[in-house]
Formats: sequence, C-alpha cells, structure tokens
Amino acid sequence: MQVMFLWDTIGAADPSLSAQVQSDDKNIDDDTRRLGLQMATDAWNGKDVSDPWIERLAPQWPPKRQPGVDRSILRLAVWELTASKTPPKVVIDSAIELAKSFSTEQSPAFVNGVLDSVLKEMQALMEKHE
Repeated sequence: MQVMFLWDTIGAADPSLSAQVQSDDKNIDDDTRRLGLQMATDAWNGKDVSDPWIERLAPQWPPKRQPGVDRSILRLAVWELTASKTPPKVVIDSAIELAKSFSTEQSPAFVNGVLDSVLKEMQALMEKHE
C-alpha cells in the first residue's frame, strides 16, 4: 500500500523510489518485498480498470476525490479480489485494517462498502458463467 501511495503521489510507477520505501522495513525478507512490489505493480497497471469500477460504485466519491491512502487501498484490494487467490474476506478485512491505521475515521466504512459491492458484482458474474 505504501508503494501504491508513493506512485499515486508522483503519478508514475518508479521502481527506484519503491525500493527506498521497502528498504525502510528491516523485518521483511527479500521474497516478501518482491511479492509486494509485484502486487503493487500489477495493481498500478490495473488502475485503468479499477478506477472506473470504483467510480461507478461510489459516484459521490470518485477516485480523484478520495484521499490518496483510500485510493491506494482500493486499487490494491480490487486487484487482489480479481487477480489473486487470496480469500475475499481476507482481502476486505486487510483493506479495512489499512484504512483504520492510515486513513480517516470514515475510510474503513467507505472501503468496506466499495469492496463489498465489488465482491457482490464479481460473484454475480461468476454465477452467470456457471
């Protein structure tokens, strides 16, 4: 999430800056750093898909009006819901916890609402194709 926030702030994916952010935490091993960077990269590259989806679900708070932390959390979580094997409950709970720790008082409820809507739409699409 921190890498996503950094890239959002500068408006571009910059691997050298992300390496600096990741090197600040000495408790993370190299494999975890690589996985985190790959997740951030994939989520960043998918923002052209996730942002319109989020905007459609929360038109009163489109990504451009959201706090940068919320935008980063949502982009990462939407990517993880749609492109990983992480259980949806884990993705949503983790996103809510990030919002509690790093964003506004209203952010956890907002993040939960948006991600719950994303999950319901995904489940409805999957049921249609079964």
